[in-house]
Amino acid sequence: MNVTEEKIKQVAIEIFSKKGFAATKTRDIASAANVNISTLHYYYRNKDTIYKVVADEVFHQFNQMVETINTSDLTFKERIRQFVFEFTDLCIKNPHFPSFLVFESQRNPEKIFDKVDFKAMDNTIERELNELIAKKIIRPISYPDYALNISGLVCFPFINKHMLQRNNGLTNADFNDLVENRKELVADMIIDYLYLKEKG
Repeated sequence: MNVTEEKIKQVAIEIFSKKGFAATKTRDIASAANVNISTLHYYYRNKDTIYKVVADEVFHQFNQMVETINTSDLTFKERIRQFVFEFTDLCIKNPHFPSFLVFESQRNPEKIFDKVDFKAMDNTIERELNELIAKKIIRPISYPDYALNISGLVCFPFINKHMLQRNNGLTNADFNDLVENRKELVADMIIDYLYLKEKG
């Protein structure tokens, strides 16, 4: 992929994240990428093509990350930490991904849910949670609460990035340091809340 093609793709995910698929025009993407419409259409035939390339690439990375973690020999506690760390890294690499996922899942759920098998992923984790609850290893918690806690703590700083930067005078490098340092904090918060302390 050459520089122009990559620039169009990166601009597209940012605009899709802000405006949604329906409201985004190919001219918006071309203008933001500083290319003319003919150049954009040379690389990407239409808006659907750009969207598919962007979504396929980002969700492929996400799916691969989740599958690798879920099929590892790590304990559930270790996989929590691994997920927090790797999901944060994925968001640092693709800072518009959280907004893209959240907003498009509301505006165009059919375009998102065929990219990720959320149901299979959710069922696997929910089953493990229930097994740990039954063994009194972790406190009772519903899967939706668990998912909201872990995804919210990782994703919200990226969704709220511009406000965080403006209110706290953070550069992009400062922001990346902030979310990098939060990885340990977020993992510890989730694990410390979930896991019951041994008596004695």
